[in-house]
Amino acid sequence: MEKKKHEVVQVGFRGQEFDIDKTAFASLKVQTALNLGDKDPRAANEAMNLICCGRVVEYIGRIPGEDGEMPDELGCSSDDWQEFTSAVAEAVAPKN
Repeated sequence: MEKKKHEVVQVGFRGQEFDIDKTAFASLKVQTALNLGDKDPRAANEAMNLICCGRVVEYIGRIPGEDGEMPDELGCSSDDWQEFTSAVAEAVAPKN
C-alpha cells in the first residue's frame, strides 16, 4: 500500500507557530482515538502526537499561559493545552 502524503500546516497560538498534520487530524483513526480518550488515554495521546508531527511533548513544554508566561519544567497547564487543541481544531477542521 502506498503511503499517503501528509499536509502539514502552521497554526499560530499565543504568538508561536506549531506544525500540525492536517491529514492526521482528518483521519477517522485519529478522530476515533481522540473521541475514546476517556477509555483509552494512551491511544488519544498517540493520536495527538500524530497531529503534532511527533512533537507533542515539545509543544506541552512551550505553550504559554494566557498571560504570555512560558510554562515551567512540567509544561503548560491542562487549561492551556485544552485551549491549544481547540485552536488547532478550529484552524484545521474542514470548513463546510
